[in-house]
Amino acid sequence: MRDQNAIHDKETKSEKWERARAIFLESVYKPDHALRGCSHNQKCYHELMEIKDEVVEHVKKIPNPYQPVESTDGISNMLLSGHLGDYYRKMIDEKKKGGSM
Repeated sequence: MRDQNAIHDKETKSEKWERARAIFLESVYKPDHALRGCSHNQKCYHELMEIKDEVVEHVKKIPNPYQPVESTDGISNMLLSGHLGDYYRKMIDEKKKGGSM
């Protein structure tokens, strides 16, 4: 792998984190012939590839901790998507209608 582009100094932490994730994924995708050779010798190549695929999917789903949190009336949308989402939505609706909480 060759680093070809200069990086601007004014990048956000979020942009740097996304770039780091991409580089990590490249390192997982990149074939390591010695390790894959070992897995063939030890008859576990397909299992190694299954683990690689699972790791890739997991890393793709890791939320960027430096992205701003989206919110509705001060309650994060992530919280609203959880088990208590209906409870919090009801609180928001009551607040908008002028009711007490």
